[in-house]
Amino acid sequence: MNTKINKILAVGLVVCGLMACSEDDERIPDVSAATCPSAIELQIPAEFQKLIYTDNTDAQVLPLIVGEQVQLGYTLQPEDATFQSVVWTSSDESVATVTADGRIEALSERGLGYTIVTVAPTGMYAGSGVLSTLKVKVAAHLQQASEIHLSAATTEVYEGEQTALTYAIEPEATTYRTLAWTSSDESVATVDSKGVVTGVSTGGTATKTVTITGTAMDGSGVSASTTITVKRIVQPQSVSLDQAYSSDNGYAFALNEMGAQLSYTTVPVEATQSQLQWSSSDESIATVEAGYVTFKGFGEVTITATCPETGNSSSLKVNIPVGLLRETFHNPDHYSIYDAKQSGSGTTTGNEWHDGYLTITTYTVNATTQRADLKWWDLPATLHAGNYPIVAIKVDDVKDLYSGEGVTARNLNFDVVGKSESGVDFKALGNGNNKYSGDLKCSDASHVFIYDLAALPFGTGGLAPTNESISFNTFQLKYADIKTIDHQITYNLYWFQTFKTVDDVKKYVTDVDGLSYEVIK
Repeated sequence: MNTKINKILAVGLVVCGLMACSEDDERIPDVSAATCPSAIELQIPAEFQKLIYTDNTDAQVLPLIVGEQVQLGYTLQPEDATFQSVVWTSSDESVATVTADGRIEALSERGLGYTIVTVAPTGMYAGSGVLSTLKVKVAAHLQQASEIHLSAATTEVYEGEQTALTYAIEPEATTYRTLAWTSSDESVATVDSKGVVTGVSTGGTATKTVTITGTAMDGSGVSASTTITVKRIVQPQSVSLDQAYSSDNGYAFALNEMGAQLSYTTVPVEATQSQLQWSSSDESIATVEAGYVTFKGFGEVTITATCPETGNSSSLKVNIPVGLLRETFHNPDHYSIYDAKQSGSGTTTGNEWHDGYLTITTYTVNATTQRADLKWWDLPATLHAGNYPIVAIKVDDVKDLYSGEGVTARNLNFDVVGKSESGVDFKALGNGNNKYSGDLKCSDASHVFIYDLAALPFGTGGLAPTNESISFNTFQLKYADIKTIDHQITYNLYWFQTFKTVDDVKKYVTDVDGLSYEVIK
């Protein structure tokens, strides 16, 4: 900091810190009630304000052409601050200078790039946090836009609702990065300086469309438009939630499924669904928004939809029991169990999602062995032998799938590490390779391997207790020692679930998967 600013800082801090001096010294004013500035805001002229954009560092940037000048201002808070003077600085005066009264000049010969212009109350320039900044980017000449691409979060809004437009301007070096926005009919929808569209009215019809246009600020005339449909709000008079997922009908959700979209109907059918009011009886278990329930914890919760105009409502009981795990690969954005990301000999494991199953690729352990373990990523994984003692996985058995290529062996090993509610450690379900308690060979050639918590002890901890849960922070099925084969192979993983009984597993295979099966073990 230069000497002049240091002196100003020292004087300002002394003045703001002093109490009243002697009443006998009339030369020094009474500053006991002095009010120091608590905030300062930089003011930018409207014609330049519309050019400001946010860059990839979240900084507010004002683009200028060399030789341009702009007069900045400021406001102090509180308005009655005792000390009103300020200091203006530029972090790189080879890019742009700023005068003592806030006039910026983009320089023509001393460099291009950006500078940070700062205004701060006198004496509070350093360390106080009471300052305001603006990033100024200087260009040698005006680069006009050649093309604009528009997109919308949604192209349909109800009256009173909003949608945000986003855009890209080409080329990247275009000087002015903001657009002038217009609406073809502001009685239908308006658009603000940030590209946020607000539906106004359909004039009583079901829908109306409006054209929103963004035009470059550089005089090039380049623009882009998009059509937004505004929909009339129709208040729901009654609502009925589909009870298929109700716990009263025996349905249960697994916590790892993360959430579910509820189905419902309204009267009238064309009612505006966003007008429904949703609530949860216990948000520590589940929350709800627009009919989508997000799971937060174990337990039973009541989800209710209410029509605000009539007060009519409908409810659904949602159960998320302890110990239920379910992965059926119907959500491409989330699945709980997949390859354990292993590598060797220049190869790596992989997985490819399909609607209803996952294809796993092995990696090469050595010249005769392949491997691809399956790992549960939504930890902790919670089991409860009293509620859901049967752990089952439907997967291809590579011994069958690749028998024609010489595969005669593979090892399944349930590697888990967890702790019960009472603090007992549990490790290694079955305590060894191929210790599953059941094996069903399905008519599609896949196998269902079953691990019964009531029959299979852990290597550490013994049998699982039936009166408390076990939470596992390591939960992995090792699919290893695939011999003998000299290249990577794939196998399919269809589902992983816990059940109350082995009969429930068999019923799931026949009723849900639509398959027959042979009991191998």
